[in-house]
Amino acid sequence: MNGTTTHLYSEILPNLFMGGTDDSDVISTPKKLHPLNGQPEFDSVVTLYSHAQPMSWYVHENRFGFADGPLDAATIQKVEELAEWLHGQWKIGKKCLIRCQAGLNRSGVTVARVLMKEGYTADEAIQLIRERRSPDALCNEEFVKWLKTFEVEGRW
Repeated sequence: MNGTTTHLYSEILPNLFMGGTDDSDVISTPKKLHPLNGQPEFDSVVTLYSHAQPMSWYVHENRFGFADGPLDAATIQKVEELAEWLHGQWKIGKKCLIRCQAGLNRSGVTVARVLMKEGYTADEAIQLIRERRSPDALCNEEFVKWLKTFEVEGRW
């Protein structure tokens, strides 16, 4: 993980976390299997970094790796589906995480959509994420523009 944040995960709201992936927690680095009887840290996870190791046993994980760059229509639709799913998991009391590589942009745009589903404006969501995760969160200006466009137009 790069040096822009001090923690792997940050709690944005109670039971809603945003984070990244440790540099050693990637599929190219062998590691021991998770113990079958271990207690998972999260109930529901969205993983947006395709090189991240899978979550442990008994964690409902949705994975969709995409680049921290321009988003095409199919990727935007998938991000919206993932935000909808995780918002539902969070609302029924699950401990939820959205993670990407550094825990700043891909996870940020998705968490922002979860917050917007909860009634936050795009600006309020961005501000909360930057306060709770990092001032560097959502530094991808295209992602910020898309969040604000969604708020105004009601669609991606």
